[in-house]
Parts: sequence; structure tokens; C-alpha cells
Amino acid sequence: MRYRTSLMLLFFMLLLVLGACQNDGNEDTQADGEKNTEQMQEEKNYLYESETVKVIETSGWQQQDSSSKYGEENMIFQNGNVKAILTFVSNEKSLDEIKSELKSSFGNSEAIEETEKYLSLKSNRKESIRTDIYLNSGGEQTGILIFMAPFEEYETNQAMIEEFKKNVEYF
Repeated sequence: MRYRTSLMLLFFMLLLVLGACQNDGNEDTQADGEKNTEQMQEEKNYLYESETVKVIETSGWQQQDSSSKYGEENMIFQNGNVKAILTFVSNEKSLDEIKSELKSSFGNSEAIEETEKYLSLKSNRKESIRTDIYLNSGGEQTGILIFMAPFEEYETNQAMIEEFKKNVEYF
């Protein structure tokens, strides 16, 4: 009987040790997974990177030379006939004031759609241009992401625009 009790006790101790070892293995696997996620984030390639925004490399998109009298305030990207302009303005103005100024700056155009943080315009020119404007208000600045494409080609380029928009990270 003692032999059986000792054997059972030994068996339970063995199970306890094996159970403890298995938990350590799961913790290591979880730690490895976290390290891999951090490495993937560090390994991302960026088209543009600053203190306020990062633009993750997106298939087909290239940064254009945006040197102007305004310095690096306007970042220009292009993919075929589609252009994206990324810029920042001070939060001193409300989103409605910013949208109003943007509407007037595009001159002879009509609004297609407008929400609190989105504005879509169609130019009334010989070659119509569709302009989609996305506003992202942050701490001290409002990020403005503008997409411009020929009106007739907008639908075919919409997926490409959405992909680029998802790859813009504001801070």
C-alpha cells in the first residue's frame, strides 16, 4: 500500500513539474511573438517619416520632389495619374474654416460629398479632376491628405487610394 501511495505521489509531482515546464514554454512563445511583432514594425519601409507622420511604403507610390518656398510642409506622392499631397496646418482654425479655405483654393469646383473630416470636389474644367480631402486633427496640428485624380479614372483608382490612406500614420 505504501508503495502505491509513493508511486502516486511521485506521479503527481512529475505531472506538476511537466505542467510548470509547459507554462514556461508558452511564455517564451508569447515573448517571441511580441519580439517578432516589434521587429516587423521596425522593419517597415517608409516613403516619408517625420515627427508628426509616417507614410509606409505602398506599392506603386513614390515620393515626388516637393522642394518649394514652403520647405517640407507639403509632401507629394504619385502613383500613375493619381497624386497625393500631405500637409499640416495649425489647429488655430476649426475644421470648417479649413474646409472653407480649401474649397475656395480649388476655384471653379463643385462639392460632391462633405462630412466633418472629409471633402470631395469635382473641378469644372475641360479635364475634370476629382479631389478628395481627408482631415486628421491631432495635438497641435491638423493633417490634410489630398488625393487628386482624373474624374473619369477615379473609380478604377479608388482601391489604390484607400490602400495609401491606410498607410499614413499620424502622431
